[in-house]
Amino acid sequence: MYLKSDQDKHQKMPTYGAAPYLYISMLVLNLTGLLLSQSVLQSGLLTGGFRDLFYLVGFLLMIIAARIQWLCGVKSFISISIQTMEFKTTGIYARTRNPIYFSWWICGIGSILLLHNVWLLLLIPIQWVIITVVIRNTEEKWLYEIYGEAYKDYCARVNRWIPLKKIK
Repeated sequence: MYLKSDQDKHQKMPTYGAAPYLYISMLVLNLTGLLLSQSVLQSGLLTGGFRDLFYLVGFLLMIIAARIQWLCGVKSFISISIQTMEFKTTGIYARTRNPIYFSWWICGIGSILLLHNVWLLLLIPIQWVIITVVIRNTEEKWLYEIYGEAYKDYCARVNRWIPLKKIK
């Protein structure tokens, strides 16, 4: 599935990849959670100290997500790398193969926590599964087709999501 409007005819991978579909699915999940939180799932609403803790952690995660987004989108000039077919393995891409998606996921977790409803915590693993399945079946396959063994070696060295040193 390619977004033709931003794809150069010589480009082998779409500029936006699977991103629009993943972003919309995460947004729909979180909005559904918000609506259910106000009606059916009201029993899960937190009060007092736990509510404040959810707010604090939620805001911190959203700040971290914004920082990661800046590092991978603005500072690394990733859109130019995609268009020129440069295999990006430096900067934040030396720590995580998918920093943009990772930042969206932790921003989604942050927004879930801001709703301070324990029932909505179930959305976190659901989102992780959706993102992982889509990335494995789209972008990782595309990148392997384009870069071959270099991409396979990169995958062996760098985590798919969490920007920590890979344990062997």
